Amino acid sequence: MTERAKRILALVLALILTASVLVSCGESAENADPAAPSGGNAPASPADPGSAAGAEEPETEEDLLVDGLPDTDFQGYAFRAAYGSDDVNYSIAEDYTGTPVVDAVRESTLYIEDRFNITVKPILYENSRTPYTSSILAGDDAFDIQFAADWAAYPMAKEGLFIDMFTVEQFDFSKPWWPQIMLDNLSVCGSMYCSSNYISYMGLDWTRALFINKDYAAQLNLPLPYDTVREGAWTLDAMISYVEGASMDLNGTSGIDAGDSFGFVTGSQTWYCLQESVDIPVYRRDADNVPYLDFDSERIDTYVSKMRGLIASDDFRDAGDFFGVSLFLPGRALLCYGQLADAFASYRNADFAYGFLPAPKFDETQKTYISCCTDRPWAIPITVGDEQLDLIGTVCEALSCRNYRTVLPVYFESTMKSRLADAPDDAEMLQIIADTRTTSFSFAYDLEFSNILGDLGKSSEGVGSYFQKSSKLATKKLEQLVKAFQRIKNK
Repeated sequence: MTERAKRILALVLALILTASVLVSCGESAENADPAAPSGGNAPASPADPGSAAGAEEPETEEDLLVDGLPDTDFQGYAFRAAYGSDDVNYSIAEDYTGTPVVDAVRESTLYIEDRFNITVKPILYENSRTPYTSSILAGDDAFDIQFAADWAAYPMAKEGLFIDMFTVEQFDFSKPWWPQIMLDNLSVCGSMYCSSNYISYMGLDWTRALFINKDYAAQLNLPLPYDTVREGAWTLDAMISYVEGASMDLNGTSGIDAGDSFGFVTGSQTWYCLQESVDIPVYRRDADNVPYLDFDSERIDTYVSKMRGLIASDDFRDAGDFFGVSLFLPGRALLCYGQLADAFASYRNADFAYGFLPAPKFDETQKTYISCCTDRPWAIPITVGDEQLDLIGTVCEALSCRNYRTVLPVYFESTMKSRLADAPDDAEMLQIIADTRTTSFSFAYDLEFSNILGDLGKSSEGVGSYFQKSSKLATKKLEQLVKAFQRIKNK
């Protein structure tokens, strides 16, 4: 096991040991390690939102899990979080339900209420932008933060309805509850108005990842590719090679058909996420964090060609659902590219051993794995005042720390049949997936080229002609987006 793997595993096991302890995230600034980063650390430069100016590398993993905030008494303030009706228990829970992860969220909520002398008051709306937009535009002080469907939240950000999170003093973006790749993808022109961090575990729940049927692999005498992942060599080629010839004729028809088992399965809601994972975002950033169109035809053509080859082979099967559950749950697939929520909801009941792998890199030169997700991002409305913003910043940072430290271990265990300590390989894979989570920039802001493989489908259209056909509209949409954010920033 590599040193990095040991470090990640040590952190995961440390999380387990602290999952039920009401400490550490509650340490005040006076008691925190002075070498550890503390609140107010905006990114050192817009192009690199993961680094804090002047910050030193923390000495221990424990330092990373301290929020460094004072235990301020907010005198019974009713903290108002607006949600769609189905989304509440992902970040704030009003009651115990007997579901371990929801009960962990409930413990976290009670801890925050007690530490800061507040009450947390969820405000429920439909999953629509309309109540939020009309309230903010009317100048109503109706809520402190809002969670909304991604298709609703990001357009609101373009309209200037949210506060720039990089200006909130209490937010320390060097901490692990702020995924660094996510910060890069969601920041535009040096500002970030919506976030998908660990104040909620929904983004992780909806993160796309690979599931591996360990019994199927054993039947084929295939080694589980955990070491390949650790070595940074789990690439598109490695994944395709791994599933090559893995489909099996179960019904005796002398060919692979719908009644058989398959090397690789997925559903309809995945290809745009795989595109992000193999580092084909199409839009990149300049030194001022301004996005520009970067259609790398050679790289994209390589990706499309390899995936078309896999999809056309007997090794692949479209499950006909969203995420491949209908084929993976019965044990009829070696690998399934789906979302972690299905492990939590379905695969715990599977009668075979399964594990987790991150989505592959494009090749070994890609710096890190990237795990793409969708989410209900959260934001702070422009209707809040400066004093109120200090409270919001404190509560949101502390809650993000608390949920990362105590809810994530419970969530990890809830997706697995055995305790994390009994499955260290899968615990490590889950931590890699969590730490490399992001949302697609082009998907979030409804730009062109967000789903290249899906757009091309089974057609034989070349990448070059596809780009020429869509480049004019892509350029126009991007220019409009940049102008909108620059206008907000310059107000």
